[in-house]
Amino acid sequence: MSKVFEVGMSHMLRDVHFNDGKALTVRLRMPELSFMNGPPDMKMEFRSEVACMKLFKARTSIPVPEVYHFEPEPHDIGAPYVIIEHLPGKHAYDMHNPAHDPLDGFGTPEQDRKFRRQLAAIQVEMTSLKFDKIGSLYQNPETEEFSIGPDCKTGKGPWKSSLEYYHHLVNRRLEECLRDAPEATKDDLSFSLPILFERLIAMYVDEASISGPFGLTHFEFGPPNLIVNEQFDCLTFLDFRGLFSGPIEVQALCPYFTGLDIVPPFHVKTRPSEIKRKKAGKRRLEEYKRLVQEHERKMQAGGPPIKAEQRLSEMLFSEASAIVTGLQCYRKHEDLIHETLMLSFSRLLRRKLKESIEEKNLK
Repeated sequence: MSKVFEVGMSHMLRDVHFNDGKALTVRLRMPELSFMNGPPDMKMEFRSEVACMKLFKARTSIPVPEVYHFEPEPHDIGAPYVIIEHLPGKHAYDMHNPAHDPLDGFGTPEQDRKFRRQLAAIQVEMTSLKFDKIGSLYQNPETEEFSIGPDCKTGKGPWKSSLEYYHHLVNRRLEECLRDAPEATKDDLSFSLPILFERLIAMYVDEASISGPFGLTHFEFGPPNLIVNEQFDCLTFLDFRGLFSGPIEVQALCPYFTGLDIVPPFHVKTRPSEIKRKKAGKRRLEEYKRLVQEHERKMQAGGPPIKAEQRLSEMLFSEASAIVTGLQCYRKHEDLIHETLMLSFSRLLRRKLKESIEEKNLK
């Protein structure tokens, strides 16, 4: 067994090398730290992670390690663990190279373009796995069938509509703010942003998508989830913690830590450096959308057409997806972010109400 091991926030990885040259990786689930407010049932979350790995292996071309054995009970070695195929490489985020590109570049410009093309392909194929409910993925150990069950982090759900899920998410974000935010933030009017979010998302969501189908997604999909080699070929999607079947607005969130930052609607940049970054970011966003469209066409070739409300590229950078992004930013509990979101959400609400009044006057 290798003396070198890797420890993250939730897992420890250790390689096992055999005399014949073969190797395996043991991935142990670490106990939750007290400040992280972990899931009510760690075994439930662990089973969901393994189910995601098995589903990806069986039904997609997304590179994932083979699962050889897993034990959700901690009685053997003191922690749940899974034994998976050993894949060399590094986390893509650790190979981030801003020297080539200050907008979160990865490797050389050519490698960066290749990496982003792979990101788009994975996001399109991941979200193409559809289910009729919102929640975490599980596999029946007897029938080996996959299904959607309760959210493995909260034990609640599953939900049959996106609006039901967003109501749950609003309560969860408010509870997190009460638990984690500074007292000044809790006393500020912006504390109520999630309540404004719930009203807004109901106005901006496409009614045809409310009842699904729902695709597999991850609020923090991006370089931290991926292992690459020195040439930035994606070797494996590794971190399945947090993967769930979710609404199209969540599926369309841009990959995390890639410089694909969505500016809140009506937010105006004033500093020259901010304006320059915004313009460069816009070009990168447009390029990523083209990559997503390219992979959607490849997946659709020979198959039934994808409805517009279920097409990832149609929802990318939409106001509905930007509103969901705003709720994610709310979790940082920073005054400036809250102030920006409050202004943006208020103007979006005002515009929608104004449109509604004008429609009534025309009738």
